Amino acid sequence: MKKQFFNIIAIVAILFSMTMVSCKGNDPEVKTGVDALIEQGVLTGDLDHEVTLDATVTYKLTGTFAVNAGGIINIPAGTTIKASEGFGSYIIVNQGAKINVNGTAAKPVIMTSDDANAGMASGYWGGLIINGKAKISGEAGVVKTASCEMNAKYTYGGNDDADNSGSITYLMIKYAGARSSAEVEHNGLTLDAVGSGTKIENVYILKSADDGVECFGGTVALKNFLVVNSDDDCFDNTQGYRGAWTNMYGIW
Repeated sequence: MKKQFFNIIAIVAILFSMTMVSCKGNDPEVKTGVDALIEQGVLTGDLDHEVTLDATVTYKLTGTFAVNAGGIINIPAGTTIKASEGFGSYIIVNQGAKINVNGTAAKPVIMTSDDANAGMASGYWGGLIINGKAKISGEAGVVKTASCEMNAKYTYGGNDDADNSGSITYLMIKYAGARSSAEVEHNGLTLDAVGSGTKIENVYILKSADDGVECFGGTVALKNFLVVNSDDDCFDNTQGYRGAWTNMYGIW
């Protein structure tokens, strides 16, 4: 009887162990850091791996969201991102990272302010910045880099004119261009040394506090842009930009 009792105890222990292993395998993954924030619908911090947003979620941009080397952010059609007010509230895609905005004519991706009243003027938030590895102006034969105007810790420029920072199609950027001083302010879309491997087309920019879009060097081609009521230029370029512009319209 004693031996039978211990045999039963052993069997129960084995079954309990198997149950625990099975339950552990079915536990949902616990996300931490930037992944946990994205899961909660918040964009801020540093991303160094690939993520895909959910078009059914309205995301809140609450500070600087930096996609760093090795990082990829995929934004499906119909996604809306609402930014908090301030110069430090922007999305930046750094060298070696990618952004894929996969909007459609019926369901564009929208980046706008988080305040339907106060946020409908230009200069509410910082916009979208992409830093690539293409050439910028400098001495012949010299690979030149520069510090991003919005944050000096981020650099752009290099020697890869075919650099690929991803793909953007059917994107709306509204009420961007936040200012830190009279000399330093964001554009709606800032393209720093972005290479020709990057696709950017079908973009609408409304009420940017500086330029609608500005290219600092680089070779990326822009196609099908509409910029409305920028405080400065609709389109601007500097530092030896060498890309092509097709169907670019600006309205004041």
